[in-house]
Amino acid sequence: MILKGYIFAVLYALICLALAFGLYKIGVEKKITRKIVHILVGFEWVILYNYVGPTWHFLAVCLLFLLILAVSHRKNLMPMISSEGDNAPGTVYYAVAMTIMAIITLFVPKMILPFGIGVFCTSLGDGLAGLVGQSIIAGWNKKLYGNKSLVGASVNFLACFGVPLFFSDYFDMPLSVWHCLAIAILALELELFTGFGLDNIAITLGTSLLAFSFVNFSSTASYIISILLTPAIIAFAYKKRALTVSGILAAIAVDILISVSLGNFGFCILFAFFAGGIAVDKIKKRYKKTRQNENQSLEKRGDCRDHVQVLANSFIATAFAILFAVTSKKVFLIAFVAAIAEALADTVASGIGVISGKAYDVFRRKTCEPGISGGMSLLGTVSSLLAAAIIAFFAYLFGRINGAEVVIVILSAFLGAIFDSFLGSVVQVKYKCKSCGKVLEREEHCGERTEKYSGVKFVNNDVVNLLGTLFAGVFASVIYIL
Repeated sequence: MILKGYIFAVLYALICLALAFGLYKIGVEKKITRKIVHILVGFEWVILYNYVGPTWHFLAVCLLFLLILAVSHRKNLMPMISSEGDNAPGTVYYAVAMTIMAIITLFVPKMILPFGIGVFCTSLGDGLAGLVGQSIIAGWNKKLYGNKSLVGASVNFLACFGVPLFFSDYFDMPLSVWHCLAIAILALELELFTGFGLDNIAITLGTSLLAFSFVNFSSTASYIISILLTPAIIAFAYKKRALTVSGILAAIAVDILISVSLGNFGFCILFAFFAGGIAVDKIKKRYKKTRQNENQSLEKRGDCRDHVQVLANSFIATAFAILFAVTSKKVFLIAFVAAIAEALADTVASGIGVISGKAYDVFRRKTCEPGISGGMSLLGTVSSLLAAAIIAFFAYLFGRINGAEVVIVILSAFLGAIFDSFLGSVVQVKYKCKSCGKVLEREEHCGERTEKYSGVKFVNNDVVNLLGTLFAGVFASVIYIL
């Protein structure tokens, strides 16, 4: 039985390659022959599932194919499965994904059927999407995202919806129509947003793990919003340059920790903060086009946020979310919501405050440049209060806090934003440009080093943001307990 599995697996692979080579020789474009192999090779899973099962033999065959494809990629031995101009690594990544899943099934044999779903979502979904998308006349095939077409994406979605539906019926897997729909949505997102051929790994692993979770963990539904929306949000942040690569990695870590701790609720609150921050940044960027010289001096970094800025706004909230998950004490939930509300309130206040004609530093009792830390404006203050109320209202809609707790959150977040302004005015380090005399928050301006003007050297805007969220969370906790 095992020997037959090896023979049939190798023989089937050779037939697939021979077919692709024959088509290539008679003039079929390699982008077509490549996708044909991509589709057919998924049926290797059927052979291995029936003849060797979740054993090390399955892994051995995957490793053999991985070695062959890696050498072929290196030496350009099989042009019929390469993309135009190079022997693309996508086929190698496909073998990598199958090898990873084969290793997992050695330790978790129940993973074998979800593994099959992942393989066919990649082979049929991705393969048919490319084959059909490339066959449609360009004028009729609108681009959806990057080089992905609307027709191809539709085919991918339908195929990846049908695959788990078939597995559910044929193998008697407890997957509902809604489960199959969620798997198809995730597969489509990974196909659209994962570049460099890595979609072959992402789709296989992502859909396999989601299918396994649906079958074995009933609580998966509590995290499904985070699972399905995270890829799209990451892609959006990267495309719009809202976050650097390090910022994206930090945001993913925060997303995972908060989502695991608080489920769909935690993710939605985090998403509200993220969406609000992006919206404010967009408004601020438009305004800066008319006041480029003045406003550039206010920012220590650009609008593209890195991991330090991400963690400065979310670390405290993440810590409170974890504490709630560990202890189940509501005081930490209140603190989490208050910390997020303060982070958004401060972001909105500083972003909207930039477009105000006037700003006043109430702690130093003098006017200041709009947008500078410590400066406050009527528009920015009202906007921050509204932002805090939005976060509190979201938490209320989820049924996680009551009316009195909404008031606690809004008050704590608003006072936290005021405390942030106090620190920004009195404690945060500021610099003065030797050439133009501007007071700013960066160590270089007009092509030369600035000199310290006021504040404590190590207390920058990130430290102030961190302390502001801490103040809001602790204040909310104290009021709740009292």
